[in-house]
Amino acid sequence: MKPRRPHPKVRRQSPNRPIEFLIESIDPMGQGVAKIDSKPCFIAKTLPGEQGSATITRASKGVLFARMDSLSSTAENRIAPACEHFEQCSGCHFLHTDYESELTYKRNALADHLKRLSVETPDIRVAPAEQRLGYRNRMQLHYRHKYLGMIDPVTDAVLEIPHCQVIDERLRETFDSLYQDKSWTENHQGQGHCELYLTDDGVSVQWDQPYAHGGFTQVNRAMNEVLRETVRAQLDDLEVGTLLDLFSGEGNLSDLILPEHPGIERVMVDYAPERAKLKEELSFIHLDLFSDTALRAFKARTEHTRFDVLLVDPPRKGFAHLTQWVKAYRPKKLIYVSCSAPTMVRDLQLLGGDYRIEQVNLIDLFPGTYHYETLVTITFK
Repeated sequence: MKPRRPHPKVRRQSPNRPIEFLIESIDPMGQGVAKIDSKPCFIAKTLPGEQGSATITRASKGVLFARMDSLSSTAENRIAPACEHFEQCSGCHFLHTDYESELTYKRNALADHLKRLSVETPDIRVAPAEQRLGYRNRMQLHYRHKYLGMIDPVTDAVLEIPHCQVIDERLRETFDSLYQDKSWTENHQGQGHCELYLTDDGVSVQWDQPYAHGGFTQVNRAMNEVLRETVRAQLDDLEVGTLLDLFSGEGNLSDLILPEHPGIERVMVDYAPERAKLKEELSFIHLDLFSDTALRAFKARTEHTRFDVLLVDPPRKGFAHLTQWVKAYRPKKLIYVSCSAPTMVRDLQLLGGDYRIEQVNLIDLFPGTYHYETLVTITFK
């Protein structure tokens, strides 16, 4: 038997190692990207062209992550953040640069995602936010014992953010009271989360409930109206008789379409246990769209064999069954609204190439962060 040759030792990148960096680009998550030991190193709160020192916090699958310590050279588009928590808080990603630069980084990120498609894509139309701060009407905060705020991804500790600048001022009084009066710790010990959000009756506070408990609403009301109007405008040149609205919620995205197309038949589909027993709601079908049997169940509950328009607004994980629904109902037009461009592109790739992208819209519902909403309008050949 031949003696076994010893495997060469793999040199591991130890956390807490200091490094010097030069930022070459921005990644889709708003992190600066440098090359360290020929590996990409992601450093939040930095901008292209900046140099400085950082500390490696994690090494994973050939990439490094580091936290900036100081800058020796700053980018021309760096500005002083409007929020005092920005440098440590994980909630915002772009407050250290001007808004025009933020939109450029987002447009470039979306364009890079769309390159994976096999069809030609038109120029991206960008809808800027009406305001960069004070827009968020829903906020989820984490607590650990008496501390309440955002989770630090490096230390896994809670960073308190009593002077957060992105929340809607109508939440401010309730938000402030959670920091000024810690009596909530009597009933909420250990760790968990609370969610503040605006309702028609005021501010609601829910503890340790699933996200969007009580019904999902967009966090930016003003930009949600821009999104709704953009959806409506996609049908200006089309005679629409039937519309299938998947992941419809209460019809947020399709409501504006109805007055423009009198007599249209709209069918809304979403997972809504609280509405499952309301049989009189013939235009709403309670269904788990991620179930492998969802399409079959839908066919058994509708007489429609074709829809003129398919409107899809899935959660972040996308809608892997999209192709099945398109083949089943052969829409003239597909409007795909997404809060995650990578999963949207994955779903569109599965359609094949027998379609044309009419329009791509980037709607900035989440200024200050790397998140944005994408609306892609498709017609089929």
